[in-house]
Amino acid sequence: MKNYEQISKTCKLWWSEGLKLNNERYTQVSGYIFNDQNQLLIVKNKNSWTIPGGHPEPNEAPVETLEREILEESCTTIKNIKYLGALEVVENDETYYQLRYTAKALDVLPFKKEWETSERLFVDLNDLHNYIPWSKGVAFSQQIESAKNVWNI
Repeated sequence: MKNYEQISKTCKLWWSEGLKLNNERYTQVSGYIFNDQNQLLIVKNKNSWTIPGGHPEPNEAPVETLEREILEESCTTIKNIKYLGALEVVENDETYYQLRYTAKALDVLPFKKEWETSERLFVDLNDLHNYIPWSKGVAFSQQIESAKNVWNI
């Protein structure tokens, strides 16, 4: 039985490490990207911070979406990409998935506000809740733990 995290009256989440999708619909690809000091890359969209990622374009593989979105939102290239799993989202009785990866920052290029983000920052995991309040939620915490395990953080 799945232990969902209820985040609103109409939306609940369930994290599944290593989940392999079989033609299920996914709407987002995001990444937990770490620098050499094991700090996590976050980006600011409007007034809130989040991990970088976004929606796949037609005929784009998930890793291609990840690389494109990380570059667009944070002006950072990545290496050593590892699949973490998928977040199952049930919203208004509709189910879809959000894919999660982890990687290491390769090149941190000069930041340009060309897309929807206004800032980028690498933060210590102990300070993450100061930027992303929901980072202490069940599903988000599980994803962070999955990423930390990959890099032995």
